Amino acid sequence: MHHPVFLAAGLALTWGLSAPLFAAEQLDSSQSASLVEQGQYIAKAADCLACHVGPDGTPYAGGKPTATPMGDIIAPNISSSKKYGIGDYSVKDLTRVLRDGKTPSGRHLYPAMPYPAYRGMTDEDIKSLHAYLKTTAAVEQKPSAKTDLKFPFSMRWLMIGWNAKNLDNYQAPQGLDDQAARGQYLVDHLGHCGTCHTPRNSMMGSDYDQYLGGAQLGNWFAPNITSDQKSGIGAWSEQQLADYFKTGQMGYAAQAAGPMAEAVHYSLQYLNEEDRLAIAAYLKSVPAIADDAQQQPVLDTRINETLLHREPKVTQVTRYEERELAQQGLKQEDISDPDSANGLYAQYCASCHGDEGYGQTTSFYASLVGNTTVRSANPRNLVAVILKGVEFRGATPKPLMPGFEDKLNHQQIATLANYVRTEFGAYSNSEISTDDVAYIASGKQKVSALIRYAPLLAWLGIILVAVIIIAGVWYWRRRRPVRVNPTVSQTNLDQPPHNRSDL
Repeated sequence: MHHPVFLAAGLALTWGLSAPLFAAEQLDSSQSASLVEQGQYIAKAADCLACHVGPDGTPYAGGKPTATPMGDIIAPNISSSKKYGIGDYSVKDLTRVLRDGKTPSGRHLYPAMPYPAYRGMTDEDIKSLHAYLKTTAAVEQKPSAKTDLKFPFSMRWLMIGWNAKNLDNYQAPQGLDDQAARGQYLVDHLGHCGTCHTPRNSMMGSDYDQYLGGAQLGNWFAPNITSDQKSGIGAWSEQQLADYFKTGQMGYAAQAAGPMAEAVHYSLQYLNEEDRLAIAAYLKSVPAIADDAQQQPVLDTRINETLLHREPKVTQVTRYEERELAQQGLKQEDISDPDSANGLYAQYCASCHGDEGYGQTTSFYASLVGNTTVRSANPRNLVAVILKGVEFRGATPKPLMPGFEDKLNHQQIATLANYVRTEFGAYSNSEISTDDVAYIASGKQKVSALIRYAPLLAWLGIILVAVIIIAGVWYWRRRRPVRVNPTVSQTNLDQPPHNRSDL
């Protein structure tokens, strides 16, 4: 029988030895949870889901195409699946993907995956992102679609040359305060804003001479977000920018649509206010790039301020949302000339935006008066929003806008866009043509001759190399000395010459 004193002493000793181990486990668990939480924030800031969401909305399943002039690039599965995703990636593997654009097997990625921007991510952020991605639900299947670019873009090893030419060309500004420096990190690396807002060079790399100066993005145009007062965001306050990142809306003046609405939906609305203000502070410090075509300020602060104090007008359509809005316009029989500019506006726009174009602020229907999209010299986004509508929400209950590409032909859309610009955009005239609408609807993008003629140049290069090889072999064979057999030669010399009778 054990003495109670010895039993108590044994239990105390056991607890004393094991307590540090239990404490360590609890500490590790706490640290792990914190790391995962931070990683989830990094994933939001990096906008991972916008590209890697599945066609049915499954997080990180992959399968979404990114349209490029070279063809569609399909985002892969990045869930925690070890077979189909990145579940077996180490931190080192993920670092290589994010900074070098290479998978663990050494396969090169295309820069539709913005590794040129992620290259600047800190070790800590990569580690936390890795921890978070390990916790995502495993999607046990590959995307049904595959990246299938035409020759020569299908040759991934060509990315070696592209990387050598286009990586590490941007020098971050020096002397920023802590807030702006944080904003620069979010803009240039995690948020990869320049991937959309910076024009491309002849090799489709970023043209940093036009840093954040605006660029085409499929049907849309990612606008100038430099500090220029007329063409960029110089007239915006930092708080207005931060509010826009959160809600996708800034007063009467601006509403996010297209890829920017997607960025707000999946990423920017989830940033904390401190980070949104940091982004705003940095953008306000970016050197201005002026667009000579922009003769009036994109943002008229006076109009916006006036509209903010305007008595809101609420109509019956307020209670409708999404594609129901398309059914609430006036019927054609109620309009004397349905195909006129005014008739088209009355049928398809006035029920939400109002006869006078002021919208309904209490119901989040955008004003066209003072609207940055309407006032922009580049009509691409106005045409695109009529075609495609607005599909994503920010952190507000604002209704979505239906697209009209299936209801209106290109001539009607051109007529409607010209009417909106001259009636509400302060333009004396607007000359958007049917061909302009067709080109915008196609999503085609102007590229350099190098990209446009790359297949031809590649085949010419192959033919040239083949010709050089063949010519080299021929020349080598011609120059090679003939070896003479001494025995045969001497025998021939010993024989008498043939006389003519032998011939």
